[in-house]
Amino acid sequence: MNLEKTMKEYAQQNQIPVMLDAGEDFLIKTIVENNCHSFLEIGTAIAKTSIAVSILFDDMHVVTIERNQDMINQAKINIANSAHPERITLIEGDALDVDLGNQMFDCIFIDAAKAQYIRFFEKYAKHLNENGIIITDNMLFHGFVENPELTHNRNTRQLVGKIRRYHDYLHSLEEYETELFHVGDGVSITRRKK
Repeated sequence: MNLEKTMKEYAQQNQIPVMLDAGEDFLIKTIVENNCHSFLEIGTAIAKTSIAVSILFDDMHVVTIERNQDMINQAKINIANSAHPERITLIEGDALDVDLGNQMFDCIFIDAAKAQYIRFFEKYAKHLNENGIIITDNMLFHGFVENPELTHNRNTRQLVGKIRRYHDYLHSLEEYETELFHVGDGVSITRRKK
C-alpha cells in the first residue's frame, strides 16, 4: 500500500482533519504555478500535506509546525517513510510560541487552530518572501461561514464567527489582497499588492 493511501486511511480511522482532496490538489497546483520552493505549514497533523509538497521541486524546503504529541509521533513515521524526508523539518511546539529567526518562505500555509488564524497571520507574515503567497484552508468551514444559520451548535457558531472575522481581517489589510476559492473546504490566497 502506498504512503498516501495509508495516511488517508489513518486520518479517516482516527478522525484527523486532513485537507480535502480538491483543496490539496488546488494547493499543489497553486504552489507550482507560483514557483514556491520553500513552504511553511502551520499545523502538520500527520504530515500529509508537507509530504505532498516536498516532492514538487528538487530544491523544495518544507518547515512544518505541530504541537499535538500524537500527531507529531505519526507525522515522524510518515515523514521517515516519504520519498524525501530530508526536505522536511518538523518543529514540535505551539505555532504561537515558535521562533523561526530570519527564515523566509515562498508559501505560508495556515491550517491549524481556526480560532487563531488572525494571530498566525500576524506572527508569520513577516516570514513571507516579497512575491510569496499565504494560503489558508477551511475558509468556508463546511458551508457554515456563508450560511451560519445552518448550525445550531454554539461552539461551531463561535468558531464560524472567528473565521468570518479572519475574512474581514484579510480584506482590511491595505498592503495585501486576498482571493477566496470555493474548492475543498474553502481556500484563500493572500499576496502583497504590487
